[in-house]
Amino acid sequence: MNRRSKTIALSGVLSAAAVIIMSFGNIISALSMSAAFAAGFAVVVAMIELDLSAALGVYAVSGVLAFTLLPDKNIAITFIFYGGIYPILKSFCERIKNKILSWVMKWIVSNILLTVIIWLGRYFVVAGDDPLGFEIWIYLLGNFIFFAFDLALTMIITKYYILFRNRKK
Repeated sequence: MNRRSKTIALSGVLSAAAVIIMSFGNIISALSMSAAFAAGFAVVVAMIELDLSAALGVYAVSGVLAFTLLPDKNIAITFIFYGGIYPILKSFCERIKNKILSWVMKWIVSNILLTVIIWLGRYFVVAGDDPLGFEIWIYLLGNFIFFAFDLALTMIITKYYILFRNRKK
C-alpha cells in the first residue's frame, strides 16, 4: 500500500475510533470527560504512525464529527479544546531540551486551553452568578488533570513504542 493510501485509511479509522470512544461518554455520563481525553490517544497514534499533518487531520475530523453527531457537546468541546489538541502541543513542548522549561511550557499551554474551556462555558453554556469561586476549583482540578493526563500520555506512548514500533524495525 502506498504512503498516501495508508495515511488516508489509517486517519479515517483513527477518526472513527475517536468518535466511538467519545460516544461512550454519551452512553455513560460519568465517563464524559474521560472519553474526551481517551479519544486523544487516536491523535497520538496518528502522530507516531503517520505525521503531524495526519494527526491534525484526525484531530479536526474527530472534533467536527463529535460536535456534529454527539448529543453531549461538552465531550466534543473538551476534546476540541483540550483532549485532542494537547497531545500535539505536548510533542512540541517536549522538544525543548531543558526539562523544567519543557514542563513549564506544557503547564502554560494546559492553562491556556483550560481558560478557553472556562470562557466557552461561561459565555456559551452556563451563566453562573459566582464564576470566580467556581473557576478557582476548575483551575485546581484542571491542573491536577493536566499532570495526570500528561503522565498517562507519556506512559502510553512509551508502552506503544515498546510493543509496536520496536517490532517493525
